[in-house]
Amino acid sequence: MNWNSIVMIVCILLAAFAVWKEYARVNKSRLVLRMIAALLAVLALACVALPLTYQRDIVKQDKNEVILLTQGYNTDSLKQYATVKTFTLDEKIKKENAKAVLLSSLDQIVADSTVTRLRILGDGLDKEELQQLNGLPIVFYPASVKQGITAAAWAQKLKAGEPLTIQGNFKNASAKKVKLVLKGLSTGLDSVMSNADGDNPFQLTTIPKNTGKNVFNLLAIVGTDTIEKEDLPVQIEPVKLLKVLMLTASPDFESRFLKNWLSQSGYAVAVRSAISKDKFNKEFINLDQFPIDHLSQATLAKFDVLIGDLAVLKTLNGGEASALQQEVTQKGLGIIIKGDTTTHSTSWLQRDFPTDRLALKEPLPVPLLLQGELAKTDKFNAGLVYIKSGGNTQSLVTDERAHVFAATALAGSGKLVFTPLNNTFSWMLNGDKNDYTNLWSLLIGKAARRLPVTENWNTLSAIPTMSKPLQLLLQNAVAPLNVKINDVSIASAQHSLLPFEWEVNYWPGAAGWQSVQQAGGLVNWFYVYKDNEWSGIRAANRQLDTRNYIETNHLNSLVTKQIHEKATIAVSKIYFYVLLLIACVFLWVEAKFL
Repeated sequence: MNWNSIVMIVCILLAAFAVWKEYARVNKSRLVLRMIAALLAVLALACVALPLTYQRDIVKQDKNEVILLTQGYNTDSLKQYATVKTFTLDEKIKKENAKAVLLSSLDQIVADSTVTRLRILGDGLDKEELQQLNGLPIVFYPASVKQGITAAAWAQKLKAGEPLTIQGNFKNASAKKVKLVLKGLSTGLDSVMSNADGDNPFQLTTIPKNTGKNVFNLLAIVGTDTIEKEDLPVQIEPVKLLKVLMLTASPDFESRFLKNWLSQSGYAVAVRSAISKDKFNKEFINLDQFPIDHLSQATLAKFDVLIGDLAVLKTLNGGEASALQQEVTQKGLGIIIKGDTTTHSTSWLQRDFPTDRLALKEPLPVPLLLQGELAKTDKFNAGLVYIKSGGNTQSLVTDERAHVFAATALAGSGKLVFTPLNNTFSWMLNGDKNDYTNLWSLLIGKAARRLPVTENWNTLSAIPTMSKPLQLLLQNAVAPLNVKINDVSIASAQHSLLPFEWEVNYWPGAAGWQSVQQAGGLVNWFYVYKDNEWSGIRAANRQLDTRNYIETNHLNSLVTKQIHEKATIAVSKIYFYVLLLIACVFLWVEAKFL
């Protein structure tokens, strides 16, 4: 016999004996209550002795998690997850951690329906890898960036003579200063010191000497040790010989200095200065002579930029004015308009550039800020007339109080640049050729006629490396017949929504410069880095991508898998102890006092 049967038999016999004893008492008052209390006491005693249970439907939240190790993870952080299944995509991590299972793709985790959440330790995953997770909730424990270059930006295509400027941030976690050096052809070109313990923004500048494909280097040096060395690929294209037409009311210092600077800088210059009505003084520098007494569309088509005083441009005869407007709006000729002391003109040349005067009796020398330059110019007497900011214009030159002294606006296919500055030659007189060069290079660069671009190649990966496939984007009006990368034919796919964009997927086989060309097109170049280059920036990018994924899939991370099942629950004995106590107390009190 088992325990339950023994308890039941004993309790039945005990109940019968208790009821008989109460019935046999001489005092028959409250007999029914006494019998009920005796039966309840025996029942409570039986319930205490028996293992009473019941079943109920319950919903459990399944939190089956796995660990993914990525570059930069801390081995100490694994101790608390000793029993959790661990994966990695990195062969080096697999060698360091034998417990980790090496995956060829994240699809292997997603395919396991029992995995409901992924814990990522280290620097995280990039956008392409995160897309494979298909919305799987993740918990991210990013690695801390201890020391190194965490941000860097530079123009990877320049024109000859343009400055190469590298801007970025260096995180120094040591107690020593770190020297950042820009090198080219094994020669130091610029350097800056970073302070100890903290983030240090930096800027390095040089003017490259060689055209073509160049690879500069950015070095981080502590004492005599180089702790980081990164490649800076730059393509430097020869400057197209720009042809400039200058129209002046009369020879003056401003025009003479500008003409000399243009000729010394390699521009082809034609100057027409008015002597009297319909009579002009003409000069040609770096340019064959041809008639410019009458400005027809054919004459204007030979130039890329026209620099003229507003007063002169307004006095052009009807034929010249019409030819000029057509050449600008239809053919893309750019004009740099030099304003005067008047506040505004109704001419189409100044329609987008309303001007005003400063509330000063005499102009004060102020430093100017040129677009694209971090440092301000030396103090300069900019005059009293400035340009009001407008929605159709882009500011190019401003002062400390945001007064605009040069701006640009579109005019059909061409560009207009307006400036009231008429004494920039004072910089040259003071020996400040750098500010003068920066100003006029900016104005001419913004106004110059643009050649039509038939094709444009871009790499969608910020830092292409050998360990990752990269995607090239071709913007072209017609379908590429044959795309070759390093003389190997690669298939291209048209964008599903943008018919002029074509995507090419390629896995680099080597680091360095790579050529890409479509049939009949020009050869373009892009650079592939070694896997160990720019590790700090790549880690920061992966961490940012992973955090963005978490924000995008925030709702998914709050939902876990629900499992419905039957649960056996034990009945608490406390209720029966209380019932037994009440019944026994009643029987004792009734027999003793009542």
